[in-house]
Amino acid sequence: MKQEQRLVAEVYRFLAPFVDTAKNIYVSLDGQAAEMGVQEGLFEHPTIPDLWFTLMGAGAPTLLEAKIVHDGRVLVMQSQLQAWRSTGRGAHRPHAWIAASRRLDTFYYWTHADFLGRLDSTRAGTPTVPLRVPDQRTEFGHACELALHIIRNA
Repeated sequence: MKQEQRLVAEVYRFLAPFVDTAKNIYVSLDGQAAEMGVQEGLFEHPTIPDLWFTLMGAGAPTLLEAKIVHDGRVLVMQSQLQAWRSTGRGAHRPHAWIAASRRLDTFYYWTHADFLGRLDSTRAGTPTVPLRVPDQRTEFGHACELALHIIRNA
């Protein structure tokens, strides 16, 4: 299993008891599923963050993008860069980004606003672009701490 998928699964297991299952839940949709969702009217745009859920009692869903940190950087796909920068046409921007080290022993959280400057200033044409994690990140030693932070900030 890819480390990014493990991160999503690990964090979601701590969030799950607080997720409103009567509302839409999307976890790590692949591109084809997102395209089908657009065709079926579920989504306005095919670039979807890794986690989309609504916490109990919340009025709106929480959207989170998950990444693995390597040498202080995360890989952002060109489609994400184009959709989620300030001038992007993506309708489903993440509220925040979560990340973990490859060994899943350090976890990170930063808001999309804190990352927007990096997205906006990147113009590379390669399929994936390595971007430094923002200085405004919060670090945790365990996935349950990250999940609690997500709940507090939703």
